[in-house]
Amino acid sequence: MSNNIAQRSAGLSEEIERLTSLTDSLKKAETTLEKVEVLNLDPRVQSLSFPPFWITTYSEEVELVIKSIVAIGQYEITFDSGSLSEEDKKTKLVHLLDSLLLIEKFYEEIGGIVGYQLTLLQFLYQPKQRFLVDKSRYHAPSGIDLSILSSDLDEMIYHSIDKMDQLAEMYPVGGAADRLRLQDPDTGTPIPAAMLSFNGQTLLGKLIEDLQAREYFYFKIKREQLVLPVAMMTSKEKDNHDQVLQLCEKNNWFSRPREKFFFFCQPLVPVVSREGNWIVPHPMHPLMKPGGHGVIWKLARDSGVIDWLTKQGAVKAIIRQINNPISSEDYHLMAFSGYGLREDKRFGFASCERQVKASEGINVLVEEEKENGFAYTLTNIEYCDFQTYSIQDEPVAPGGRFSKFPSNTNLLFVDLPSILEALQKCPLPGMLVNVKKVVVRRAGGEDTEEEVARLESTMQNVADYFQKESRHRLQTSDLSHLDSYITFNKRQKTISATKKEFALGASLLETPQGCFLDVLANSRELLECCGFELPPLKGLSESFTNPSFLFQYHPALGPIYSVIGKKIRKGKLEEKGELRLQIAECDIENLSIDGSFLVVAKQVMGEIDEKGILQYSDRVGRCTLKNVTVKNQGIDYSKENIFWKPTIYRQESCRISLEGNSEFEAIDVLLEGNFDITVEDGYKVTAEQSGKWVIFMKEKIEKPSWRWDYQFDDKKALHINRVAL
Repeated sequence: MSNNIAQRSAGLSEEIERLTSLTDSLKKAETTLEKVEVLNLDPRVQSLSFPPFWITTYSEEVELVIKSIVAIGQYEITFDSGSLSEEDKKTKLVHLLDSLLLIEKFYEEIGGIVGYQLTLLQFLYQPKQRFLVDKSRYHAPSGIDLSILSSDLDEMIYHSIDKMDQLAEMYPVGGAADRLRLQDPDTGTPIPAAMLSFNGQTLLGKLIEDLQAREYFYFKIKREQLVLPVAMMTSKEKDNHDQVLQLCEKNNWFSRPREKFFFFCQPLVPVVSREGNWIVPHPMHPLMKPGGHGVIWKLARDSGVIDWLTKQGAVKAIIRQINNPISSEDYHLMAFSGYGLREDKRFGFASCERQVKASEGINVLVEEEKENGFAYTLTNIEYCDFQTYSIQDEPVAPGGRFSKFPSNTNLLFVDLPSILEALQKCPLPGMLVNVKKVVVRRAGGEDTEEEVARLESTMQNVADYFQKESRHRLQTSDLSHLDSYITFNKRQKTISATKKEFALGASLLETPQGCFLDVLANSRELLECCGFELPPLKGLSESFTNPSFLFQYHPALGPIYSVIGKKIRKGKLEEKGELRLQIAECDIENLSIDGSFLVVAKQVMGEIDEKGILQYSDRVGRCTLKNVTVKNQGIDYSKENIFWKPTIYRQESCRISLEGNSEFEAIDVLLEGNFDITVEDGYKVTAEQSGKWVIFMKEKIEKPSWRWDYQFDDKKALHINRVAL
């Protein structure tokens, strides 16, 4: 075995030396023709007659990519057409060349296809270090603790609203999501993670809904319409790009202007063996995967995204991962972005505790000795790179669960002009090769387990280029001098990923079911803040198959827990009770539920205009409930309910549907049994108790009768009050 490893290393070393010289020459060439001429001097290229017999006409660009593939020794396997018919050969060739041209163009700054292969082999031979291990110390970073209520936290929330018009949002939605194994139920074709149904929304729909809830919060304060631009990075894998577009179209662009969206598609890169050979499962169809989220910055620059965002008025941006639906919980996202806006920071990390041995990167403060002093960098190190940097994955205290370094959550804050500056220093930050064992289908249909790799880039490591230099060693307990910052919050309000399918007996970590448990834990905390009595926990946490209660709400109800605590005051949920509030304007006090109670407003945050655009306004559904008891048979637990999606079967429920600018009011009322109450647009329904019966009275209304008024005081603390209109 050791001889094989030595031979493999020697072979990689020789190939690296050869490709280094070739890449240097290619990077100096200014035109495509000059690059082709450089390749014409390569012995491998000279040994192959051109053009290949099955290509009749081709451009200089096509000649460049074909000769590049020859030069890196992958021509025979990549262009082998096997037993393909002439027609199939032509079709496959077009697709193959399109993919290769994209790789050549995107990686042009490191030498195109040849430079890509060289960089990949260099990592396979010996991982590169972004920091010199023998001259660096790694500290657990200090930062802003968002879990502690304070006047400073109030100020962060204030600035998140006051400066919100400077923001944009960027979503990397093009991940492979192989481990979720999502399929269209009708066709069986793979679907992207963005389309996973979770807690009543697709993952993409949840991100947009959270954004709209904050825009509605802005409206409540400023009384102005604000629609932030959204840029999404997709990929061609599994038709991700087309399916994400179709999802947006199907949802009428989530009632937002189409021109407020920008889609840009990341290139797929070849997957290689441990020796660096491209894996080609089918003739002329190499296995390709996305090249990591770090390509987002270069791609955003090259495709015009950053220019587009700037024209929209954006200076800063929040980056959210598609597979983390809870990161906007409570005030978390508002405080995180508010700090960056207030301090005019160039980069920010939202972090939390990390379990030892978890497959998560860490945030670190790197202190590097330089010739003239020290350099300090707040950055991320991926878990697959721990050995490269001699990082020991140890608990903060002996025998403890949590690591001494906090978790990297991929929730980021960026200054857009600073990103452009960083790209001038490095177009592809945080490059690494992560070798994994996967099942690969080879030509002929045989499945084999192999070690495979691809060159990836991490989006967090653009932070490496926001370094602070000092002639003297600085106090690592104070990071205020850095251009980057880090915040900390409870893990269940920061990250709970939906990355993989749950397997019986396996860990719940990174599964939709595990994420749902965090949703339930947050629901318990919120309702307790509201003064609710809740069924006790039966163990350390809720069960995702048999929860003791269910609470789901639209984020525009808050999203800040203290705001929701003003709108909902005291109550009780019995065992197996369910409360769903798809509403923003409600005034609830002493609500007791034994069964299922659902309040659904068609207009949660405003009206949809004739163009299909949501206009934030006071013309929404409203509900006032004082001393109301709801009693029915509720959820049918004998059925196969899937609570995290949710797929729920009910025997009985009490449902109040508010069709538009409509209101429902009930005071000192018992709603017992199966109720389905619909309040039409422009009407108010009042429920009154008359002996054993409930009487519903309907009246026409011209305008809303009340609203919650939001205001910041002189100390930037938020207050909300119910006011009559």
